Amino acid sequence: MNAQQIQRRSFVAAAVAMTMAVMAGSVQAQSNVIKVVVPFTAGGVSDAAARALVERMSRAMGQTMIIENRPGAGSRIGTEAVIHAPPDGTTLLFTNTTYSILPIVDQTVKYDPAKALAPVVLAATYGLPVVVSTKLRVNSLQEFIAYAKQNPGKLSYGSSGPGSGTNFAGEYFKLLTGTDMVHVPYKSTSAAAMDVAAGLLDLAFDAAAKPYADAGKVKIVAVTGDRRDPRMPDVPTVAEAGLKAFTFSSWVGLLAPAGTPSSVVQKLNQAAAAALADPALRKTMNDLGLNPAGGPPEAMATAIGDDLNLYRKIVKEANLKLQ
Repeated sequence: MNAQQIQRRSFVAAAVAMTMAVMAGSVQAQSNVIKVVVPFTAGGVSDAAARALVERMSRAMGQTMIIENRPGAGSRIGTEAVIHAPPDGTTLLFTNTTYSILPIVDQTVKYDPAKALAPVVLAATYGLPVVVSTKLRVNSLQEFIAYAKQNPGKLSYGSSGPGSGTNFAGEYFKLLTGTDMVHVPYKSTSAAAMDVAAGLLDLAFDAAAKPYADAGKVKIVAVTGDRRDPRMPDVPTVAEAGLKAFTFSSWVGLLAPAGTPSSVVQKLNQAAAAALADPALRKTMNDLGLNPAGGPPEAMATAIGDDLNLYRKIVKEANLKLQ
């Protein structure tokens, strides 16, 4: 073999090696795309919050992140898909308080919310507006409680179904106020709020009821969270309105499969922190009725633990029937 043939073969080998390296790099880049599963349909508050956060996290990390909506079975389908995903940080879950509630209300769900996923960031918290019918001559939460006590069994509250967050909120409210109201289950909280506006229902808990209040069709007398709704800064929390023992906060947040390396979780948490510091994102969250949170992964873990303690307490003390 002459020198020219050797040189040609060396060139071809180098070209092949370079092509393989490019292909390998391409595959690696594809595998580094982060998929964020939202276990609800597109268009809701959780979905909108996820898209706003993920867009800015993607910029902060210089890495592609995509949203995949996987609704069904009360969020179970999407949630369990992430629980069983490889713990490498390429598949995440953006969900809400439903993650904590589901195993309590559905005995066929076997995951443990405290262990099944690794918390990444508590993105935001929110409370539920307490929506009251205008047919009742009450203008405050305390007036409503007094009226309900004077009329045991005559008032009704609506929820999005047995075992839903609004069902828990209603039963917890009854427990702490000593009132007796009839529970009317609906397919959604918006349907319950619609009947409050129509005068067919006395009370509901609905984050989307503000337009009814703006139109004078309902009264929003308080918000269940530990902070006021940013869309309604003049409406007090339930605790501020006089029922100091009542705090019923919900959250949206990001989690990863259990076993995801702490270095990966920290990188994601730092990107989320950068995103949540963006004034435009905070405004988007506020417009959705959310209070941006943040903090270390432990803050998300604490929120889940608080959920489990509260919901189990309500089930026991209210003798709540979930089926």
